[in-house]
Amino acid sequence: MLYSAGFEFEYALVTESPDVGAGAIRDVGTFRDFVDLDFDALQRALADGSGTTDDGLVRGDLGIKSGYWYLEGDERFDAEGTFTTMLVKGVEIRTPICPSITEAADRLVDLQGDIAKRLEPLGLHLGIVGFNPVREAYVLDPPLNEWEQRMRAEHREYDHAEVSNLSYGPDINLSFPGLSATEVVEVTRRLTYYSPFMVPFSFSSPFHAGQPWHGPSKRTYERTWRRVAARCFVDPPAGAEPTMVHRPRIAREEGRIEFKAFDSFLTRELLLAGAALTLGVCLAGDLPGLADKPSRDLHQRAATAAFTDPEIAAGARQVLAAARRALSERAGLRHEVGHLDGLDQLLSEGRTPADSLLDAYSRTGLMYHPEGLR
Repeated sequence: MLYSAGFEFEYALVTESPDVGAGAIRDVGTFRDFVDLDFDALQRALADGSGTTDDGLVRGDLGIKSGYWYLEGDERFDAEGTFTTMLVKGVEIRTPICPSITEAADRLVDLQGDIAKRLEPLGLHLGIVGFNPVREAYVLDPPLNEWEQRMRAEHREYDHAEVSNLSYGPDINLSFPGLSATEVVEVTRRLTYYSPFMVPFSFSSPFHAGQPWHGPSKRTYERTWRRVAARCFVDPPAGAEPTMVHRPRIAREEGRIEFKAFDSFLTRELLLAGAALTLGVCLAGDLPGLADKPSRDLHQRAATAAFTDPEIAAGARQVLAAARRALSERAGLRHEVGHLDGLDQLLSEGRTPADSLLDAYSRTGLMYHPEGLR
């Protein structure tokens, strides 16, 4: 096996609306989130899903994250530390570990169909967008109690809930048999360095507070420099950045590399293109840049200007070329090179997927992609 792959993909939830067409306009109020989603009803609808016996999955300690799909949001606790509810932002699907990105994408689409059937009785459907398009801000209501404040100070994964509970995106998970812990960390640092040149190919969050934002990625502008762009799971070498390098929680997680900086991909084709780019950058030993933390400046420039920024465009050309070389040089991966063609086209046209969302918005008033991956 050359590598293994898996996807985690966050979906927004939307209510059923009239068909777009014949002049019909969908109401942006059909977007659902932590203000009006019922955690208990959703948890019942999604209970006993597939994947609950898959030993390759990391499970949470609250019983929410136990299979191939689960609710995503901000967990709340009472003053004694007992879980009370979740302020739900949407749902997440995670695939089993697969031998290729194509198989992982196929499994994601299959699971998407399964969960869609579970949601239909609630009048809910899957939507795709990189950042909550209707909320101006996420405000904790009620405010954190003392127990929650202490717990969040100890567990950094709760940091910046004001951004994470508004944002949606995929995690591209890859592992390469035979890489040492030091090599895994180096690959993760490479992804972190080149992240601002990779992410524009995924931009899909050009809305905020009910109207178009002033750039193609509100998600990247607010999130990527606050949270890691990539992380890995190995025994941390001396001096490793603690937010980037984590000890494996289960044996199967050893060596996993997780790229977390992409916006939500609107189609299966774009997801495969982003995954092929990530795979190629991981293998591109001729990309010299390494970083322990993502660049705020470069990510925010990318988020507002995308490929019209000369440095971002040049970096995007560099990573695309390096990824293409790295995949082409390996006989077992040459078939993945074709996935990059769509990214070449976006770059040559100076467009991102956010432009497609804006085009649709001008016709329909809709601020998210109303269907799942196809």
